[in-house]
Parts: sequence; structure tokens; C-alpha cells
Amino acid sequence: MNAKKELLATSLLAIALAVGLGTLSFGLFSGGPPPNVQIDVFAKKNGATSLSFLPQDQVLLEAQVSSNNASVAGAPVTFEVESPNGTDFLVLPANTDSLGTATVTFQIPWPSILSPENTWELGTWQTKATVKIYGQTLYATTNFTCDTLTPTIEVYTGRGGPNAPGGTFWTNETVQVYIEVRDELNQTVPDWPVSFEVLIMGTGHYTTYDNSTNASGIATITNPIIPNTAAEYEDIATTSYEGITLTDAITITVKLSG
Repeated sequence: MNAKKELLATSLLAIALAVGLGTLSFGLFSGGPPPNVQIDVFAKKNGATSLSFLPQDQVLLEAQVSSNNASVAGAPVTFEVESPNGTDFLVLPANTDSLGTATVTFQIPWPSILSPENTWELGTWQTKATVKIYGQTLYATTNFTCDTLTPTIEVYTGRGGPNAPGGTFWTNETVQVYIEVRDELNQTVPDWPVSFEVLIMGTGHYTTYDNSTNASGIATITNPIIPNTAAEYEDIATTSYEGITLTDAITITVKLSG
């Protein structure tokens, strides 16, 4: 009788693969393990595989279980996550779906002290996905890092936009210059003081402004140019954040309007 069950299981496996069904049920082959069972695991951020995360990011761990290139549904998977200081952070179970995929999500905590030597959240996180299937125990691992960013300041115009040259304007146009301050998580910082300096290149003439970012983390300077004067201007934004002096500059060209 056992021989007949194994023959039936093998036949069903061959049929499933031949017709390209692509998905196997974990319970279907309990009488005998098919060969070439595989498990892979990935860390994802915003739907894409990632090896780098920030504190407070949502991490999605995805395991994929297959046998003979066909997805295995209903397989029990255990996810284990170890924090950078080597301690267990979480252990969570999940079953694969019809696509052979099992997932869990968790959020990386915000460090209480932003100091790599004293902060267990920053560094390399180790993850492991284990499946027990057809009498076998298989696992896969992947690692990712969690680090904060260096705070930044950026100055730009509405014409150039972020990460772009200042652009060219006419003397009869209104020039808007924007300043953003971003923190360790790349979030804009609201209500933060900034200094703004305008230099007329080649003349030494300059003007300074003091301003603060608004609730959206953006400071705006309107018409930081000399009226009716064609020239090249260097705009320099400066602030101090967390003890770090941040500076950025752009060049604006102003031409006489016809």
C-alpha cells in the first residue's frame, strides 16, 4: 500500500510539472519528499529588495519555497532576526501562500542615542528563514544594514529644482530660492534657523538674510537679487544641526529682459 501511495505521489508530481501548474501543496507529498527543495529569503523596503535601511523603516522579510522549480504552498516557515549586537530581536512563523511565498514585517526601532558605539539598532542585522518540509529542514539567510544619514542642507530654485543648477532668470522675473534642512532620516526639519548669503560674482557685493524653515521644513527667499541688474549670483545657505555646520550653494544667472 505504501508503495502505491509513493507511486501515486510521484505520478501527481510529474503531472503537475508537465502541465506547468507551477504550485505544489506541501501536504500532497507527505508520503515521500521530492528532490531539489529550495528556500530563499529577501529583505524588502517599499516593495523592492534592499540591503540598506534607516531607523523606523518597515522591513518586509520574504521567503520563497520551491520544489523542482514549482512553488510550494502551505509550507511552514520560521523567520528569525538578530540585531547588530547579536541578540535575538524576533522569531515569527508564517505559511507560504499559493505562490510559495511567506512574509513577515517589522519596524526597526529609533535609536535612543545616536552613537554607533552605544546604539544596538545601528549596524548589520542578520535574518534567517527556516522551513521544515518533506522530512527536511532547510534555511536561507540574508543580512542588511541600518545606519543613519549625515544631515544635509540644500538650496535650490523653483526653476532648477533640488539637486540641479540654479538656472537662468530675466530681470523682470520673480526669483524664488528654497532651502531644505534634512535630518538623519532624510526628513525635512521644520522651524529651523538658516542663514542665507547672496554674492554678486566678480564684485564682492553681498547681502545676508536670516530665515527659518516652515512647517514643511522649507525656507523661502524671494528676489535675492539686485533689481534690474544682470549678473551671476552665488547663493549660499548655512545652518548648524546637531553640532554640525551644514552648507550648500548654487549659482543663479540673471539677464536683462528685452
